Amino acid sequence: MGKVVQFPMSPPAKLGHRKVRKRRKLNLEDFGQLNLFNQSDDNTRVVSLPMSDSFFEEALRLDEKHSPDAEKYYLLAIENDESVEDAFCNLGILKSSQGDLTKAIDYLTNCLKKNPRHFEAHYNLGNVYSDLGNLELAKVHYELSTEIEPEYPNSFYNLGLVLISLKKYQQAIQQINKFVELAPSSEHQIANELIKTLNAIAR
Repeated sequence: MGKVVQFPMSPPAKLGHRKVRKRRKLNLEDFGQLNLFNQSDDNTRVVSLPMSDSFFEEALRLDEKHSPDAEKYYLLAIENDESVEDAFCNLGILKSSQGDLTKAIDYLTNCLKKNPRHFEAHYNLGNVYSDLGNLELAKVHYELSTEIEPEYPNSFYNLGLVLISLKKYQQAIQQINKFVELAPSSEHQIANELIKTLNAIAR
């Protein structure tokens, strides 16, 4: 994120992405051999069955191990209509971590087409737009994420950083104070220093 204000201390980096880690109940109609191989001979392909209960869960398992196969299983989950919005969201995070921000936006917005109030998609789009320097769009998505899930502190912190770059210091103080209210005390030090600096600037 661009540094608009000269701080006595270095402005801290925004807090990172948040993956969807939902685990659905096994639903045999969502996936399985019948769905995988019920295709014409022209389109037949061999697909490894997941070790977990579902393609989405297998993708999560592989994602936690930073395996490149995670992407394949998220796509299989989408193809088999299983946890589609969450698979799109996590694919967006994967692409963002690979530096492919255009594809990250594509996946995250596909998630929002399925569920316009998908918290993780809004939060992660805020991160992506912040990385791209599109602070107004980052602000919109962080604000939406705070409305959808008002107990998640990182949204307020990152929104505060965007507001600093937009020179909206009083609003930034409010958001970072909200982070301090919600976050564990072990995470308060940098936020408190930032508030102190902002109070000096905002006078």
